[in-house]
Amino acid sequence: MTDPNRADRLVKKHILSLNRHIPKQRKTLEELLEEDRPHVVAPNGTRHRFKAEELKRIADIVPESEHHLLKLPIYLEIESVTSGARVAGNIETKVVCSILNMKGCSREIFIYRPDIRVLRAKFPTTTQYIFLVR
Repeated sequence: MTDPNRADRLVKKHILSLNRHIPKQRKTLEELLEEDRPHVVAPNGTRHRFKAEELKRIADIVPESEHHLLKLPIYLEIESVTSGARVAGNIETKVVCSILNMKGCSREIFIYRPDIRVLRAKFPTTTQYIFLVR
C-alpha cells in the first residue's frame, strides 16, 4: 500500500526548491539605499542584487519617513488555491498600487497575471515570487 503522506511530502519538497532564491533576511529600503552594491543573501549564499534605479523609483513613491519600514524584495505570494498573487503590508501595497495605478488599496491586495507581468517588467529586482502551500 502506498503512503498517503508521500505525495504531500514530495510537493512540499518541490515548493522548498522553488523558494530557494528567497533571502535569509530582507533589508529595508533605507539600508539598501546606503549600500554601494545593494543586495540580500539567499540561504545557499548567492547574492540577489537590486538595481539602484529601481530603489530610487521606489524611494520616490515611499515617503522618506517610511524608508526604514519597507523591506525588500516585495514578495508576490503564489498559492495553488488562488489565481494571481497576494501582496501584503501597508507600504508594500502602497508601492504596488502606485506602480500599477490602482485605487482603493488596503493592507492586502491580489493582483493577476496581466498586472504581475507589468510589475515584474518594471521592477524585476525589487519584487520576487514566493510559493506557498496551505
